[in-house]
Amino acid sequence: MMYDYQDALAYSGVEEAHPGGHSLTKKILKNERINLGSTVLDAGCGTGLTSAYLARKLKCKVYAIDKHQQMIKIATTRIKKDKLPVKIINGNIEKLPFPDDCFDYVIAESSTIFTDISKTLKEYHRVLKPSGVVIDIEMISKESLQREDKTSLQQFYNIKKFPSEVEWGQAFKKAGFKKIDILQVNSILQELEDYNGKLSELNERKELQRTDPQIEEILFEHSRMMMNLAEKLGYSVFRAVKM
Repeated sequence: MMYDYQDALAYSGVEEAHPGGHSLTKKILKNERINLGSTVLDAGCGTGLTSAYLARKLKCKVYAIDKHQQMIKIATTRIKKDKLPVKIINGNIEKLPFPDDCFDYVIAESSTIFTDISKTLKEYHRVLKPSGVVIDIEMISKESLQREDKTSLQQFYNIKKFPSEVEWGQAFKKAGFKKIDILQVNSILQELEDYNGKLSELNERKELQRTDPQIEEILFEHSRMMMNLAEKLGYSVFRAVKM
């Protein structure tokens, strides 16, 4: 079996692959008005870490969607173990299986970039209620990122585009969002030390569970690319409102 980066994350059990990790997600969500009456979509839910947090701590109604079977398996096990009322769906965020105007919030943690961005942002806009909010934590390219580096990133992560912060903002506007704020910006250089520490710790815990060297090679290549391009990459937390 040939694995890609998403497979490596799924089969190694990495839970906080997005920039800033779960601590950033909790920090951002703490400032939102998510409560018992809120309906939230975790778009690209991965292992279900954020979905579980939303249901347990914020008591909202949560729907979680991901197209990777292994991610769905891990998320389902987590939700069942914790006995949380989260609806998990195997589906594609480029074509969400929900009616118009049904969510108060859409949360995306470095999942949009792995899709056709314009299609996915339009879907977020469609399923949000009027005044609904999407919070999206995404990687951004800086002006210093060379074309050949961008091409390498696109090929390794199997993504069509690697937008700058400005290009992300333009994409949100094109999807129909009128009010777009940037809640936080950081460089990968600043994040790298914490991330590598978490990855090393996870590798020790999962050592006996991973037997395919291809997975190890992919994760190693990911770390190498992040280290080499740390000054040319960053992430932004976008908050866009459906007016």
